[in-house]
Formats: sequence, structure tokens, C-alpha cells
Amino acid sequence: MLKNKIRTPITIDFSLKDQIKTTINKISKSIKTFPVVLKPFEGYGSIGVQIINNKNEFEKILKGYATFQKTHSSMSNEFLAQEYIDGEEGYLDFYSFNGKHLLSDAWMYKKHQVGNNNLGF
Repeated sequence: MLKNKIRTPITIDFSLKDQIKTTINKISKSIKTFPVVLKPFEGYGSIGVQIINNKNEFEKILKGYATFQKTHSSMSNEFLAQEYIDGEEGYLDFYSFNGKHLLSDAWMYKKHQVGNNNLGF
């Protein structure tokens, strides 16, 4: 949850079914600078999230995802690209019980990039 809405990242949705160059150009028109964060539309726990530093790297990652998706049809074609905003991230965890939504914990942390991609391409 962002208290400062000015810092809300620009988000663009796209599909692997689209032409890669067209996708990168579409994203570059809205998100003017790198790095860009690439996220699978469906997912959890930062699985498949990439921090992309330039257009060449972006093209390589998208081609890798497209190739991977051909043999792993359960992977979604839909992705989000977001403006990278450095800083702390907030985390809220809720659960539902008897029709009530309850907050179980809330915390702030600084994410650290461990590797640039976790799919091996």
C-alpha cells in the first residue's frame, strides 16, 4: 500500500502473443527509463519477476519466456511491465474467517535482487 500515490509505478499489461518489438516499443512509450520490472500476470512470491536493465535484455527475456511457454502451456501469456521504483516495500497479510477479513501481519522491507532471472535463459 503506497501512502504517496505519486510514487505508484506506471503499469502496462501485454501478452506474449504480441510481437516482441511492438511490445517493447509500447512499454518504452509509457515507461521512459530502465530498469523495468517484468511480472507474470498470474503468480505469487516474486516467482518469475525480472528486473530488466535495457531494451536488448528485455528482448532476450521476452524471447526466453515465449520459448518456455511453448513447452509449458500452463504458464500464462499475460504479463505486466512496471516502472522500477527503488525503496522499501510494504507487505500486508490477510486471512478470511467466518466471512470476516482479518489482518495477520504488516511489515516493511527492502527487497534485494538475487539474480536477474530464474528460468535459466
